[in-house]
Amino acid sequence: MKKIFMLAMMLLTVMATKAQNEEGEVSWMVKAGLNMSKMTGFSDSKMIPGFIGGFELEYGLADQWGLVAGVHGSMQGVKNNENDLKLMLTYSNIPLLVQYYPTDGLAFKAGLQLGILMLKKAKIHGEKIDIDDLESLAGVSSDFRNVDLAIPLGVSYELARFVLDVRYNLGLISVIKDGSSRNSVLQITLGYKFPF
Repeated sequence: MKKIFMLAMMLLTVMATKAQNEEGEVSWMVKAGLNMSKMTGFSDSKMIPGFIGGFELEYGLADQWGLVAGVHGSMQGVKNNENDLKLMLTYSNIPLLVQYYPTDGLAFKAGLQLGILMLKKAKIHGEKIDIDDLESLAGVSSDFRNVDLAIPLGVSYELARFVLDVRYNLGLISVIKDGSSRNSVLQITLGYKFPF
């Protein structure tokens, strides 16, 4: 039993090595997971769950450094308890991040993310409403910006090509024109990395 345990540990160690790209190497990754999001500017609000999925490319810049770009479909929004409003926005997000590997497999990342609004939906008391009726029914403007800008900050760990990634996206601009509601999104994803 001890020999099997030692063999398993050695195998895991070998699979965990070389988790980062060497300088000039490229890899790509498919990923999916869960968003927990809300928007600032709502007095009595809570986070709502949503799906995130997409792919990323990583380029090895130098020893311990990588550059990551991706495209994600991201369901975001907010639940406002004050008027029982659930606002759901779907974005196509394009992050560009720099990654630092302090040790093999572990990466810290930060960058900038552009979001393009693809779909907007709203519910009041569990019933779907026309987005144009949002202001008259809930007192919330339906004049949404078509783009969003955020700072993603995160940490990930790679083992045997599987990557567990946790990120927080801090919205920089108001989602609603002439408003102050910014996206605030926590993401947890699992990805699988392929050499290019």
